[in-house]
Amino acid sequence: MSAICHLLLFRPNPVLGLALSILTLILLTACAAKNELPNTTPAGVRENGEWRLTRTDHQRTAEIRVGERIAVQLPENPTTGFTWAIDETDRRVLTLDGADYVAPEIGFIGAKGQRTFRFTARQPGEMTLQLKYWRVWEGQGSVTERFTVNLRIVP
Repeated sequence: MSAICHLLLFRPNPVLGLALSILTLILLTACAAKNELPNTTPAGVRENGEWRLTRTDHQRTAEIRVGERIAVQLPENPTTGFTWAIDETDRRVLTLDGADYVAPEIGFIGAKGQRTFRFTARQPGEMTLQLKYWRVWEGQGSVTERFTVNLRIVP
C-alpha cells in the first residue's frame, strides 16, 4: 500500500475531512438547485389548427388565444388499470371538448397507446391544467405520475 493511502486510511486528516465535506455539500446543493429550475421553454407545438402538448411540455407555460384548441397527448396503458384523468382545471377559462384513447397499431398486447384530451380556451386568464395517471378505484394514493402545464390565455 502506498504511503499516501496509508496516511489517508489510518491517520485521519481534519483539514482533508473538512474539505471533502464542503465539496460534498457544494455538489449536493448544485444538484438540488438544478432540479428546481423551471423549464422556461414555451410549451406546445401548433399542429393542424390546435396546440399539441405532450409529456415533454410538463411544467412549462403555453400562451394561447381565446377560441384556440389544445390537445394534450399522453401515453397510457389502460390494461394495467392506470388511466389519465383531469386533476385540476378552471372550467370557466378552459372547457373540455372530449377525450379519447388510441391503442397502438403495432406491438404486443398491453402496449401503451395514447390518451388525448381536447380543450378550448373560453376566456382570458391564467390557470394551471393538471392531469394525473392513476387507478380510479384505488384513489389518490395510486397516482404514479402527474402532468402540469400553466396556461396564459390572451384575447
